[in-house]
Amino acid sequence: MLGFANLSFFDGNLEYIILKMKFKYIFKSSTFFEVFDKVNLIISFFCLTFLSWLSWQLVQENLNEFDESFLQLLHNQLPSSFIHVAKLFYLLGEAEVAVFIVLFSLGILCWRRLWLEAQVVAASSLTVLLLIDQVLKPLFARDRPLGRLAENIHGRSFPSGHASGNLLLYFLLIHIISVRFPQQKIRLYVTAIIVLLLMGLGSTYLRVHWLTDILAGYCVGYILFTLSLVFLKISDKKY
Repeated sequence: MLGFANLSFFDGNLEYIILKMKFKYIFKSSTFFEVFDKVNLIISFFCLTFLSWLSWQLVQENLNEFDESFLQLLHNQLPSSFIHVAKLFYLLGEAEVAVFIVLFSLGILCWRRLWLEAQVVAASSLTVLLLIDQVLKPLFARDRPLGRLAENIHGRSFPSGHASGNLLLYFLLIHIISVRFPQQKIRLYVTAIIVLLLMGLGSTYLRVHWLTDILAGYCVGYILFTLSLVFLKISDKKY
């Protein structure tokens, strides 16, 4: 019994040492930029800076006038028939659709025995959900716009869970796919960006979110996407 206990203790410490060595290796100057990728690192830094600025402006109550003006401009410039487009893309961004995509993707990844990718998709999806709904929204406690054109909308609005969750999910899945089908990478990313922008525009048009909620959500989603790529690259060199 004592021997097994000592063996378990040794194994646990060995895993800790290996993990520690990995992170020491990552944060060497040359390896740091290699793992994070310079482009993603720059974009994530911009997102973090912009998110911090938006958060500060929100606390200072400097965003309300801008957001209300944008909503008025949106409804004045777009035809009334745009509401059908807005509702369609808002529906595509709903949590139920995202959950279906996550479960379907996990099924495909497990079927293909891509266990690492399945774990990262599951962990990233859960992380963004907890971060937005349990931490950031309660922290800022921002009210949604009045006169909403969609039903059964509850909770706080900043940052947008639709924007952050869908950006993280779509970009992560596209990255996994593009490793195996690199020729489709640009086409998939362009398509995803267009869909995400229309989702954000739809949410704003329906007065479910303020514009700055959507922008903050994109920032959170991209930062988490970059961190997810780091875990993939640490574990598998092909990423």
